[in-house]
Amino acid sequence: MRKTAALLLAGASTATMLALGSSTVHASEDVPSDYSGESLADDVVIEDVPGEAVTPEEEEEVKAPEISELPDLMPRSASGSTAISSFNYSVGGLTVKVPAGCFLTHSVKGSGKKINSQIAGVDCAGLAAIGTRFCNSRLEFHYADTSGKTYKIKRGPLRKTCYTGSFPTYKIGSQTLPKYGKACAQLYVNGKRRAVQCHFITK
Repeated sequence: MRKTAALLLAGASTATMLALGSSTVHASEDVPSDYSGESLADDVVIEDVPGEAVTPEEEEEVKAPEISELPDLMPRSASGSTAISSFNYSVGGLTVKVPAGCFLTHSVKGSGKKINSQIAGVDCAGLAAIGTRFCNSRLEFHYADTSGKTYKIKRGPLRKTCYTGSFPTYKIGSQTLPKYGKACAQLYVNGKRRAVQCHFITK
C-alpha cells in the first residue's frame, strides 16, 4: 500500500502557477490514484506501463475539438472525446482551478478482443488553453468485463511537471484482452479521477 504523497511546492506563487509553460512539482513519493467508486475484480491487475512514442498524426487525434465541432462529439468508430468538468485542487498549499473547455480524447484501434493500439490525450480550447494547469497527473487505461468489473489497469507515468492547456499523450501497443466488455481511458489529477472515456469491446 502506498503512503499518501507529501507534496512540496517550494518558492511558487499564484502568479507562477498561472503562468504559461511548465513547472515541476516536487513530490517525495508517487501520488496514488484513487479507485474508490470503481467496481474492481478481486484479482484486478495493475501494471505501470511507460507508454510508446507518439507520431505527429496521433498527436493531432487528441487535440481539443473546435467549437464548431462540439455537436459532433459522439464517438466515430472507436474514437471519442469527453468534456472535463471544471474542478479545483490543491498542490503545495495553492489552489489550482481547471475551467471548462478541456477534453479527454481516447482512441482504440483493433478488432474484437485484439487491440492494435490505444491512445489517450488531454487538450484544452479557448480560454482554458491558457488558464488550465494539470499537475501531478496521469492517464490510465482500465479494462472491465461485461458485468462492469475492472480486471486490469495499465497506468501511465505520473507527470509531476505542471502542464498548461494540454497533457502528454499516452499510447500503448498491441495486446489481446481476455474478456469482452469495455476499455476506458481515465485522467487522474493529483490522485483524483477527473474524466473517463470508454469504448465497448464486442465481437
